[in-house]
Order: sequence, then structure tokens, then C-alpha cells
Amino acid sequence: MSSPALMEKLFQTSVDIEAEAPEPTTRWLTFSLLENRYAIEIDQIREILRPCEPTPVPGAPNWMLGVINLRGAIVTVLSLHTMLNRPVPEHSDQQRVLVTDVTGEPVGLTVDAVGDVWNAPDRLFEPAPKVADNTQALPVAGVFQRKDYPLLVLDGQAVVGRFGALV
Repeated sequence: MSSPALMEKLFQTSVDIEAEAPEPTTRWLTFSLLENRYAIEIDQIREILRPCEPTPVPGAPNWMLGVINLRGAIVTVLSLHTMLNRPVPEHSDQQRVLVTDVTGEPVGLTVDAVGDVWNAPDRLFEPAPKVADNTQALPVAGVFQRKDYPLLVLDGQAVVGRFGALV
């Protein structure tokens, strides 16, 4: 860059600098569950685990698979399939447990497969329409239209809150 060009760059007004600011984006982890594709904000994910056999908790609801010890932290593992009143699929190598930290307590959510990490422009997010509460569906905060399919944004806090309310 030449000296005059460098000097001009150094003395740009704040309005000029703001105009060059990058578009705000959010990082999302994509995953599949049953026939749908979902996303959850990457900051809400503490870890991604391979499925393991949780220790059952006597008297717990059927959607609570049990607890695991994750490096000294007790993690409750919940079945999203059972929450949706759907059969739990047979074990596959793609299944994972997403350990979330949305409430300050680690909670594992079972998913069929993990996809990719996607940096999405915030302007592409469309909030979910307000509909009657449906306990047979997962709480969705919004949607992205991605290529040929919608990507539903899971409301992790509402999912964990729903499970907590039922205990």
C-alpha cells in the first residue's frame, strides 16, 4: 500500500470503518434427529460424546435414560426420541450425545448424527411462528433455509426446561 493510501486508511472516519465491518454471524452445530435437520448454537454445546450406557435412575421418567460421570461431573442423559413419543432407533456409529450447558448444569441430548459447524449470517435467521404449545414437538426458536432443506434451530433452553418441568 502506498504512503498516501496508507495515510488515508489511517484517518478514515468511524462511519467509514463501520461500513466495512463484517456481517454478523453465529456459529451453529447441525445435527439430524428422525427425519429433520436441526441446529443449536455452538456456544451451547459443551461436548459431543459417543453414546454410552448411562446408569438408570430408579423412578425416573422414560425419557431420562440415566446419568453418566463425565470427568467428575454428573450428566443427565435425555432421549429426544422418547420426548417425541417415537421409537429409539437401533444403535449406529453416527449417533451422538450433545452435552449442553444452557442452564448451568450439563445435560446430554441424544441425536441421530452430527453434521457440520456452520457460520450463518444472522440476517438469514427467521424466528419461529407463534403457535399453540405442542408437547409432541421439539421447541424450535427459528429456522434457516439452507440449500434444499430447512434447518430448524433447536431452543436448547426450552428443551432442557421442559424436561426439568416434568421431573
